[in-house]
Amino acid sequence: MKLPLQLLNRIRGWVSAGRAETFPIGLHMGTHHLSMVQMQRSAGRTPAIRAAVALEYGCPLADLQERPQELKTLVQRALDGQPFKGKRVVACMPGNQVKIQLVNYSVTKGESDAEAIMREMRERMNASPDGVLVDWLQVRQENVRDQQKEAIVAMADRKQVTAYLDLLSGAGLRIDVLDIGPIALTRLMSWVIRDNVQFPPSQLLINFGTSASYLTVVWGRRLMLDRGIEFSQQRLVSRVSTLLEMADNEARQLLFKYGFAADNANDAEHDITQALREVLHPEFTALAAEIRKTLIYVGSKTRGRTVDAIYLIGSIARCPGLAEMLGNLLSIPVEVLDPFKVFPHRQDQKDKFSKVASVSGIVLATGLALRNTLDIWPIST
Repeated sequence: MKLPLQLLNRIRGWVSAGRAETFPIGLHMGTHHLSMVQMQRSAGRTPAIRAAVALEYGCPLADLQERPQELKTLVQRALDGQPFKGKRVVACMPGNQVKIQLVNYSVTKGESDAEAIMREMRERMNASPDGVLVDWLQVRQENVRDQQKEAIVAMADRKQVTAYLDLLSGAGLRIDVLDIGPIALTRLMSWVIRDNVQFPPSQLLINFGTSASYLTVVWGRRLMLDRGIEFSQQRLVSRVSTLLEMADNEARQLLFKYGFAADNANDAEHDITQALREVLHPEFTALAAEIRKTLIYVGSKTRGRTVDAIYLIGSIARCPGLAEMLGNLLSIPVEVLDPFKVFPHRQDQKDKFSKVASVSGIVLATGLALRNTLDIWPIST
């Protein structure tokens, strides 16, 4: 049977497009690791992880940024070690070079949201932000008719942005776009749907950092809130170091090796775990208070609803027993977010993936890799 020429050309176009289809690599430069993730479509058109890697710098991030050739070598090592395709990347600025804040604003007659936000930022800065690049995302509103609005606003120094783009370009990469960290995480959280939750699902993501942590609330597939808190890995390490009279490095090793697990194998490990729980109880009590404050805010915006689940990423998320301990404190399901449990991936890469799953940058890099990758979403709101 001879197919009509028009249909034949369409089929050829589909096949050609399928062969040529490549997705950008999500790239995140964290405090200690370069993380890269690339997605591909699975047979059912849902996203699957094609390649992922997290490599330590071997030096402070600031030093690496001054050594472009070393970064180029590191990037090439990442590309050679996993089946990445192409060199197009979606990246975000390093955390220490971008300021993200929640901004309340109102729109006057004849004014766009962008104009209203810029007016608000000029008033806050008491100056024109000419040397600053500003990007923003409106926060989900329960009542779209509210005159008072909220937006997540990201600001970065124009010179630093240019230098960062030059750094990545010098490493042989082609930058498709610079994204905002909380927005990339929101994109990822849209795929993290638990069984038996309300629709649309609501989730709280706790991103533990070295010097600060962040609480991000995702409602459906929209960002509702992103706020920083003082809780951090360094605070925990310093408290353990001081009260147990040991070096910071030893305190850090104790945290990551023993953590807070209640079912340690022997009495000695149980004693260490109990000591860590007692020493750090005030810190986690303060963290629980910040989380409850956030949940009250969520309830005020959603007619009394709360989040369905809490997910952990970042440095101390790897501490044994942390998710269970927080879940007991809050009476809400808590688990460590692992992209390799959310998305299918090649079975022969499973062992390699498991080694990087606990690195927080992999989570953010996955959210970056999902940008412009898929024309469908798992849920709609």
